[in-house]
Amino acid sequence: MRPGAYTEDVTYWAELVELYEYKVADALDGRVPRGGRRSLTELRDELLGAPLEPMLLRRMMECDRHYRNMFKSGHSTAILSRPAPKAVPEWSAPARADSPESQAWEELQRMAWHARLKTSLLDLAQLWSRETDRTALRVLYTVQENAEREGRSIGTRLPVPAAGDPLVSLHDAEVVARVASSFADLLLTEEGRTRVRTALSVTHEEPFARHPDEDVMAARLAAAERERLAPEARAALVAAVRAQYPQARDPRERPAIREAARQLQRTLDDLLAGAPANTMAGTPSHSILYALDPHSSLPAPDDGKDQLVIHLEGGQATHWRGMDLRWQPIGSNWQLQFGPHVVLLRSDLPPAERSVVMGPARTQIRAFVSGAYVLLSVDGRPEEEIGRLASKARAIALLLNAEEDYANLRLARAAAQIIRNGTIDTVALGAASAEKYASAAPETLIAFARKGVEALMARLQRSTPASAANSIHGAAERLGLDSERAIHLHEALHIATFTPEPLPSPVANTSVQLADTGEFRSVLLGQDPVTLRSGERALTLRLDYKGELAAVLPGHPAATLHDLLVVRVPGLSLLLVRQGTWLAAAALHDTGPSQATSPDTLKRTSADTSANQALRAPYDSKN
Repeated sequence: MRPGAYTEDVTYWAELVELYEYKVADALDGRVPRGGRRSLTELRDELLGAPLEPMLLRRMMECDRHYRNMFKSGHSTAILSRPAPKAVPEWSAPARADSPESQAWEELQRMAWHARLKTSLLDLAQLWSRETDRTALRVLYTVQENAEREGRSIGTRLPVPAAGDPLVSLHDAEVVARVASSFADLLLTEEGRTRVRTALSVTHEEPFARHPDEDVMAARLAAAERERLAPEARAALVAAVRAQYPQARDPRERPAIREAARQLQRTLDDLLAGAPANTMAGTPSHSILYALDPHSSLPAPDDGKDQLVIHLEGGQATHWRGMDLRWQPIGSNWQLQFGPHVVLLRSDLPPAERSVVMGPARTQIRAFVSGAYVLLSVDGRPEEEIGRLASKARAIALLLNAEEDYANLRLARAAAQIIRNGTIDTVALGAASAEKYASAAPETLIAFARKGVEALMARLQRSTPASAANSIHGAAERLGLDSERAIHLHEALHIATFTPEPLPSPVANTSVQLADTGEFRSVLLGQDPVTLRSGERALTLRLDYKGELAAVLPGHPAATLHDLLVVRVPGLSLLLVRQGTWLAAAALHDTGPSQATSPDTLKRTSADTSANQALRAPYDSKN
C-alpha cells in the first residue's frame, strides 16, 4: 500500500457514512433526501458491502437500524412526497450595509483599529525619541501640528524645529505620547488623513524656509573675506557682518529631514493598509451576539477569538474567556461587569474616547461602544496568552492519559479534595472509578479534565509550591501511587499556572508535520483548511457552516476548537490551542506503556449518559 492510502480510504468511507446519516435524517424528518430515494437506497447497498472499520461499521449499523425501523413503524410514506409548503423556512436577507447594526459594526471595527494604530505609533515615537537628533520625531511633530492647524483654518505653517529646540520639548516622554496620540486621532477620519498627507508633502518639499536676507548675508560675508586686511582684522570684520543678521539654519539638514519624511510616508502607508474600509457587504454572518438580524447572530461566544461583539439590548449576560460578563443600561450609557471589574461605557463621547480597559493585568480587555453595541478586544500580548493555553493543554493531556486506570486524573481529583478539606474518598477514587472515564464521551471527559486542571491552578495560585507538592504527594500515597507520578503532576500544574510556554511565530501553511518530540508548531489560520500530520494520522481543521473551527480526525467524531482542544488516540494526545488566528499544535506521545482508551470504548450508549452526568458533578466531589 502506498503511503497515505490507508488514511485516504478511511476518509472516503467516513464521508460516505456521514452522507448516509444525513440522508436518513432527512427521511426520518419527512423530507425527500437530496438526490431522491433511489440515491439513498444505492448508497445503503454500497455501504453494506464496504470494508468499513469497526467504528464506521457501528455508525452505519446504528443509522441503518433507524432507517429500517421507519418502515416497520409505518412511516415510509412520509418520504414519498414533498413536505407541505409551511415546513419550508422563510429566507431572510442579510443586514444591509446602511442598517443601524451594520453601521455600528463598522464603527466598532474602526475604533478597534484606531486603538491598535495608537499603540503602534506610540512605539515608533518612543523609538525615534532615542535617536541623537530626533529627526523623524521632529517631522512627526511638524506634520501633526500643521495638519491640526489646517483643520482650524490657521494659515501660518510651522517649520521643522531645530534639534534640541527647548520650545518643543521632544525629550519629554509625556510630550512624545501626546504627539503620537494626536497623530493617530487625525488618521481616524478620511478628512484627517487627507490633511496629514498634505502636511507631510509640504514638509518634504520645504522642511524649513530660507531666511529672506540669506543671500545678502552670504554676499557681504564673501566680500568681507576678500578685504586686504590683517588676519585678525579680517576675522573681526566677518564677525561684525554676521552679527548684523540672525543665525540661519544649516542647509545640510534638509536632506536628512526629507529622508525622515519619506520614512514616515512609508510607515503611514503600512499603517493605513490595515484600516477597515466602508463596504456594501453589511455585517458578516455569525458575528454579533444577540444580534437583531438572524443572519448576523452569533450562537455563543468563542473563547478562541480575540474579539467579541455584543448587541447589549438583546441580552443581559454571557460567559467569555473564563469570566462572566453582565451589563445593564444607565440612562443612555451602559454599565459593564467583567468578572469583578465594573466599568461605565459612555456612548455620548467622541469615537476616539469611547473605549475603556478592564480586567486583570494579565488578561486585560478593551471595550469599545457604539450605541447599544460593544466590541470586546483582548488588549494584551497574544504570545503570552497562547503560551498559557499551551502549558494548560499539556496538563490536561496528562490527566487524559488512561495509563494505570487514569491514575493521573484520579490523583488530581484526590489532590483537589485534600487541598480543599484535608480528606480523600479513596473508595470513590479507586481503580474501579476509571470505568466511568473510559465510557464517557470524549468531549465530556476533556471538559471534566480541563475543569480539574483550572481548579487546581486556582488553588496553586493561593498556596506555596511546597504546600501544593505536599498535598499531591499525600494524595498519591493514599491512593497507592508512586511519588514519581506525583512529582510529574505537580510540575505540569506548576508550569500551567505560572509559566507560559514559548511558541514559535505563526506562519501561513495548510499542511504541517508535527514533531515527534512534542514541540508545538504555529500556524496562521486563514479561510483554507489546515491539515496536521503525526505519523500516519491526519487531523484537518476547517470552518463549518456556523463559522466555527471544526477538528476532523478519521474514525472520531468532529470536535469544535474554541481556544483549547485535546484529541486522544491510542498512545498519543494531539494538543490544539488557538488565540485569534494563531494556532499552535503538538503531538504528545505517552511516555509509559499506553493504555489509552480506544474509540470503541467511547461510543455513545445508555451507559455513556450516566457517566457523562457523573462527570458534570463538582470536580472534587465523590463522583
